[in-house]
Amino acid sequence: MRVAVIGGGAMGAATSWRLARRGVDAVCYDRYSPPHPLGSTHGDTRIIRTAYLEGPWYVPLLQEAFPLWRELEAVSGAQLLTMTDALMIGDSSSEAVTGANASAQAHGLDIEVLDAVELRKRYPGHVVGDEDMAVLDKQAGILRPEAAVVAMLSQVPRVVRDTRITSIAEVMDDFDAVVVAAGPWTPELIDWIPLKVERQVHAWLAIEREAGWLMPDRFPVFIRQSKTFGDVYGFPTLDGVAVKVGRHHEGEFTDPDHVRREVGATDLDPLRRMAATYMRGVSGRVTRTLTCMYTNTPDGHFVIDFSPDDKRVVVISACSGHGFKFAPVIGDIAADLVCDGGTKRDISRFAAARFAPSYVPDHNHDRN
Repeated sequence: MRVAVIGGGAMGAATSWRLARRGVDAVCYDRYSPPHPLGSTHGDTRIIRTAYLEGPWYVPLLQEAFPLWRELEAVSGAQLLTMTDALMIGDSSSEAVTGANASAQAHGLDIEVLDAVELRKRYPGHVVGDEDMAVLDKQAGILRPEAAVVAMLSQVPRVVRDTRITSIAEVMDDFDAVVVAAGPWTPELIDWIPLKVERQVHAWLAIEREAGWLMPDRFPVFIRQSKTFGDVYGFPTLDGVAVKVGRHHEGEFTDPDHVRREVGATDLDPLRRMAATYMRGVSGRVTRTLTCMYTNTPDGHFVIDFSPDDKRVVVISACSGHGFKFAPVIGDIAADLVCDGGTKRDISRFAAARFAPSYVPDHNHDRN
């Protein structure tokens, strides 16, 4: 069986790896040379967490993702996953707290719920208001996106770089199936998902020399919800020099060929103010910035499905800004769909029928 995978970012690289592992003749195409800083899979770090505030239906996939990341480390020799725990911080009504707690309760996850007093005591790197609380997710940490793409593609016999695929038809005649994993370029290839591409900015802010509480063993990755700054997130310092912070959504809509790459004061001021308000030992001095893109569905959830136009085409790449951590398990699901015509995993919430209502696929069919 020959399969073309369009896109060499997280999802395309993962799909190519999982197909190759099954002995499929998979060819991964990318318009640039992955890993690269022009799409959605870059920036040194990504959060992986299990008490998933976006919905408890994600948790079984996350529980599969952790051992797959470890498998990738074993076969590639790369260090990709560092466990740090994660803090979901907000008031008692915030989605960060209620959503994470709901997922934890639904799946019996190892968490602690911390009140403001305990949060201040344990994590002096955070400025905590009396109304604040947190869910501490103990199955969480940091992934290395660029290193992960290198590791996955190292397991793929054929990667075609610097090659733009302008239509599915361009490759369909030469392959038995096509997987579309093109990230923000997905709208060029399919028109049945109403996608919006959103510009995102990350910044690294310098830390004070004595701020040892920002080290990975004392400062878990975090997501914080506030009325002033919306959803923000951050990481411990990995170099002893700076911490990486960002805002989840809040970006301008764009397209991948004309995204504004320059980062200015209007991008950085909210991040500086957030750090000054909520983080201790973090200065406003920016040491580094980057731009990337989210490819958003209207409901913020993934699409993992056959195309309604052709069941030889699988689409997996509308991750809405929270997909990277799932890459190996989504890649394995894509391999299921291509090789077996269905998957035993529950992906009903990611169905194409949300956007192409006349199409009702059978995800649970298994040829074997």
